[in-house]
Amino acid sequence: MASRAAATHACDACRRRKVKCDATDLCANCRISRLPCQYTYKPKKRGPKAPGLARNPRSAPEPEHVHIAPSPPSTEDTSFWPSPTSSSFEGGKDPVKTAGLARTIRHRLLETLQSSLPSMVMLDIVNYCIDLYMQYTFPSAPSVHEPTLRAGAARFFAEPIVPDLHLFGAGCWPEQVADMRSFALITALCASNASMMPESLISYRESLAIPFLGASRAMLQLFEDWDLEHPTSSSILTRVFHSSALQQTTGKTAVAFHVLGQATLLVLAMRLYREESLRAFDDIEAHILRSLFWQIYAADQASACLCSRPHLLHEASLGEKISLRPPSEGERLTPLLDPSRPGADEIFETRLRVGFHFLPHLWSSAARLLLDVRSSGRADAETGAALRTHLTKAYMNFLSIMDGLPPWLQAANLMATPDDGAAARFQKAAFWVQRCTTLVTFQCLRLVILQQCIESEAWDVVGLTDQSLTLSLTKLGVIHDFVQTLDDIPFIYVQVKGEPTVERIRRVGIVLLEMICNEEDETIKLRAKHYFTRLLHILTRLDSHASDEMNSWQQ
Repeated sequence: MASRAAATHACDACRRRKVKCDATDLCANCRISRLPCQYTYKPKKRGPKAPGLARNPRSAPEPEHVHIAPSPPSTEDTSFWPSPTSSSFEGGKDPVKTAGLARTIRHRLLETLQSSLPSMVMLDIVNYCIDLYMQYTFPSAPSVHEPTLRAGAARFFAEPIVPDLHLFGAGCWPEQVADMRSFALITALCASNASMMPESLISYRESLAIPFLGASRAMLQLFEDWDLEHPTSSSILTRVFHSSALQQTTGKTAVAFHVLGQATLLVLAMRLYREESLRAFDDIEAHILRSLFWQIYAADQASACLCSRPHLLHEASLGEKISLRPPSEGERLTPLLDPSRPGADEIFETRLRVGFHFLPHLWSSAARLLLDVRSSGRADAETGAALRTHLTKAYMNFLSIMDGLPPWLQAANLMATPDDGAAARFQKAAFWVQRCTTLVTFQCLRLVILQQCIESEAWDVVGLTDQSLTLSLTKLGVIHDFVQTLDDIPFIYVQVKGEPTVERIRRVGIVLLEMICNEEDETIKLRAKHYFTRLLHILTRLDSHASDEMNSWQQ
């Protein structure tokens, strides 16, 4: 290493990070970040270049007096975050190096956020993201323990923002992993919510989503192999958040599905479809894992219904029946909400669990029905008659699910009143989220089932004949109910659902486009165009790329 007495320039670490260096033997930045402070860079001599040497403009050093503020890193920019080493993948062979990398990730995230949002307090930003999650996402994905989340936020983001030498390396490797897992989960949650929430709720979302996502993914890389061998609820949930954030920020559905597939494989590896598998965990972890399974299960069944990707959580492939019990209204489980917050009482959380389970129930019922409808064409006459009777009963069972919608999810009980306090507003907003998610899913699945019955020539399953006019009118009736459902729900609850709702709208839009292009009856074609225009208006307000795609189709 070059002698400090002879050094007249920034150390290597400060030069790479493009921050001002005090040029001491152990500079302040490296001392705080616990990074090696070395001075190996040799400035190039000024003056004319020697003949025959090509000029490389990237080799010119930055002026030492200029501080270049970090910009939010792209999720594609891997150079912003430190690269994990093989030792960090192998279960902490070099925990000191891993801890240094973890602290660097945290430091760069804080540096980026302070640069882009200099007037804001970091802990306030993180807590606000958690607030948004608990209000608008938790009702349809009750898979976090709020007190633990907030404690982790305070640990990593409390003022004053200085690197804590006790983070990521105070104890043994499992303790180090616990810190990295907590950081990866919190930043993943922030990335997911910042990318999904509309600007009316978080105007600076673009300044948060990409830096939080990059930091979370980089942190997960430091212990990924260990994480796969020793998975917890955080292992699954972090990847679920990554999938959501990737889909929202990049629009790369294949990448998002791949990451969600990793979470699904962890569910399989942990055998969370078995009730007895949860007995090895404490009450809070078991509660989160139970909710996570049904959340992942609903997403997997959605892929089966919409044919968007292969689905894995099928009893035929599991080799056994799913024995994990869904939550029930009378069951007492360890609370996940912070009881000190307005409205977070036991009755409310129990009702949330009941409302949440409508989604996996709808998706699984529709998935089984659609699978049978698709295979009904291969049955012989005798078997086919019995199968049609079975399919009709299955369709009626699917429709009857909505008959059990509890009173607290009825629209009449969710209307805001001047007398509502903070607790009532919080609870009503959560129930609106559940109502929106459930009804939009139900109406979309009605159309998917009808379309599949028509394609499989199984019209009698839904009580129809093969008359094309009748089929078209029935489709328009279902589409009317879908569009009307979107119009009847306060729009903020449609906005906060992000790409899943956009995907439902896109499915209905595809059916309308087919009718516009193929229907011969002008009245039906005009009605289809009318509903298509209404859907485009909704998509435009959702600020979705799907609206641009459908606009191009219409043209």
